[in-house]
Amino acid sequence: MTTERSLWQSVRHPAATLRDICGGEAVFPLMILFALNAVDELDRAAFGVLLPEIRDHFGLDLSTTLGLVALVAVAALALQVPIAQWADRSRRVPLVVGGAIVWGVFSGLTGMATGLIVFGIARSGSALGKAVIDPTHNSLISDYYPIESRSSVFSVHRAANAVGAFLGPISAGFLAYAFGWRAPFIIFMIPTMIFAVLAMRLREPIRGLWERRAMNVSAEVAETEEEAPSFAESWRTVHKVQSLKRIWWSLPFLATGLIGFVSLASLLYEREFGLDERARGVAAAIAEPCQLIGLVFGARWISRKFTGNIAGLTRIGATVSIAAAFLSAAFALAPNIYVAVAVNCVISAALAMLAPAIFTGLSLAIPPRARATGYSVASLWIIPGLAVLPMIGWLADKFTIRVGMLVMIPLFVIGGLIQRSIGNVIMDDIGQVWQSAAARSEALYDRRQGHAKLLLLRGVHSGYDGRMVLQGIDMEMEEGEIVALLGTNGAGKSTLLRTISGTLEADRGAVIFDGRDITHAPPNEIAALGIVQMPGGQGVFGSLTVRENLDLAGWTHRRDPAGVAAARAEALAMFPILNDRLDESAVNLSGGQQQMLALAMSFIMKPRILLIDELSLGLAPVIVGQMLPVIERLSKEG
Repeated sequence: MTTERSLWQSVRHPAATLRDICGGEAVFPLMILFALNAVDELDRAAFGVLLPEIRDHFGLDLSTTLGLVALVAVAALALQVPIAQWADRSRRVPLVVGGAIVWGVFSGLTGMATGLIVFGIARSGSALGKAVIDPTHNSLISDYYPIESRSSVFSVHRAANAVGAFLGPISAGFLAYAFGWRAPFIIFMIPTMIFAVLAMRLREPIRGLWERRAMNVSAEVAETEEEAPSFAESWRTVHKVQSLKRIWWSLPFLATGLIGFVSLASLLYEREFGLDERARGVAAAIAEPCQLIGLVFGARWISRKFTGNIAGLTRIGATVSIAAAFLSAAFALAPNIYVAVAVNCVISAALAMLAPAIFTGLSLAIPPRARATGYSVASLWIIPGLAVLPMIGWLADKFTIRVGMLVMIPLFVIGGLIQRSIGNVIMDDIGQVWQSAAARSEALYDRRQGHAKLLLLRGVHSGYDGRMVLQGIDMEMEEGEIVALLGTNGAGKSTLLRTISGTLEADRGAVIFDGRDITHAPPNEIAALGIVQMPGGQGVFGSLTVRENLDLAGWTHRRDPAGVAAARAEALAMFPILNDRLDESAVNLSGGQQQMLALAMSFIMKPRILLIDELSLGLAPVIVGQMLPVIERLSKEG
């Protein structure tokens, strides 16, 4: 393991060290993702350090300038969710390659823009780099490398930001001094294209492989990849991860520092200490080796102290975040440039440990099939926090940049305190991911072998408003089987049916239908797959006529109108009394006739599984007797 090598051995044998960091897996993917992350950082670092020159070129005040920074950030953040959904439903490697080419082109366009509108479009397009890297790189790394290596691997990938942030300011500063502020953006496009071409050699990893292996399942099951979720299912899935939600809650408070610190530091260097572009580039670059030092020593310390203790890892990350708040105050109030650069070095080293700690925890707590979406939804929570940047610009114009930067302190502290609470819930989230991933893949593998259960529930917890009604429910059902649920009022029978049909989302566990995970699928998608529920006493639309109710029942097979018409005719043949009342409102039917209509609607939908809640509620035995043959027929044909 990396932690067993001395620092001197690591320097003397870099190839062996990288293999250890990658847990014996291929080093090439990490190096390519590292390089792409670094060249994207070059562009962002250049923009940050050259912001005063860009401001002067376009004649902007400070508030408008920081508004432009926020606009670019919003573009990057808003693009992450659709890109992540694409990444969760398709191959991620082509997305990485295509994204790098597009952001490289827009980076070059930044240097060619002659007007503010074109410049804004170019910067928004270059933001595609961040929008692609965050969801796709983190998702790929989680699937390329073993769980025990992820902290080190994420640290290496994060080091690319430090490399780019070191080379970007100093090279951009000197290039801009010699050739003008446009030159760096055009030149930085070249390495981006080179690494994009090399990225074409990457292979697509199996999603969730390492989580399934952690559950000691067979090799065949571990290598069986789950079906990609829809956007609605991914959204519902990640919103059930409690640790992820707490990170989201903290991001509006941390957003100003995460997005705007480099630009604010550059403006402080220029306004308070009178540095030109070369000097600002050097000042910004000096702090970045400290970030690498923080990554190296932080990764080694984390690996030794927090292996297997993810909760402790998230808490130390939150402590670092709170400490950075007070260091930011010292930076804003620095009496001279030497103190400012020194404090910036300490901030860089401290924050270097933060991102790997967070990404390691999230890689374990987010279900693999929705991992890219889980990483990206955080971007939406950052956007509200960006409103602070123009406010800081206004304060800097009215008072000084130092006053504006002090606004960040209470925001950082609040965000850090929220993140500290993640340790209370993250282990439960990780256990849920491992158990569910193994159950899903085992069911899918068995289905492909032709001997799986039609419906499988494992460890299901479900309830209302945080109060659990069902806890640890396991259940299996075969094709064509009729299962009766017995229990007193309030035992949870209706809750279980609603959980299966998706009208009530499970809080924990796995619901597998025909080898496919439907735990967090929305009810319309579950119905389209073939699971139909007849709610007790609410199986029809009372304000619609019988005919309209039957018409609605064909929605899941609307592409087969002939089949729907045949099923409708057959349903009316089974319940001829409905044929005489087609134009009457369903609310005027008797209780038995309403149940007949509900069964007829279910028959038209051709369900694989029919969930009937309280079939005999308020009905005479003779009416129930008329319905049972229909249910038996549905079972045989299902």
